[in-house]
Amino acid sequence: MGCNNVTKSNIYTKTPEKMCSALLERERVKEREKEQEQQQRKSKGKRYRDMRRSRTIIQAEQLDILYGCYFKDANPGKHEFEQISEWVNLPKKVVQIWFQNMRARERKGEVRFISDGIRRPRTHLSCLQLSILQSCYETCAHPNAMECEAIGTELNLPLKVVQIWFQNTRAKEKRWRLQQEKMPN
Repeated sequence: MGCNNVTKSNIYTKTPEKMCSALLERERVKEREKEQEQQQRKSKGKRYRDMRRSRTIIQAEQLDILYGCYFKDANPGKHEFEQISEWVNLPKKVVQIWFQNMRARERKGEVRFISDGIRRPRTHLSCLQLSILQSCYETCAHPNAMECEAIGTELNLPLKVVQIWFQNTRAKEKRWRLQQEKMPN
């Protein structure tokens, strides 16, 4: 279906600026806070990027061991963490955080121990939905859950789809920026 054939209901005729006015104000506040943080970082002489730890990639074999240990005991003690970290060849802190995250996922009901191979069908967004999402993104790249819920309600999309769209768009923008930095002027 092309963009020209889309009929707009009353819900979608709101301008993205009106729909995202709260997002705009929130983004302005964030921008001011970000500028203050940058000034503080410069005074310390360290860049934020240098202070962040890179994300740990856990291999399938390591995950098998971690899941096995988690099934036996979701709250291992200090010595057990040391033993597990040796088995999987990961720092103890990484193993502790993995267990902490698993317990949190279990509480939320998000645990996916065994994949049945069934995936949720891919969501295809209309041109109108994409343009409204893009306008909202330009206003606020990091909306909170309530804002994502409001956007999803307006666009008739589940909260998770909206959150993932923003997450993917931020990642694409970051990759693009990094490529631009690498290119010679």
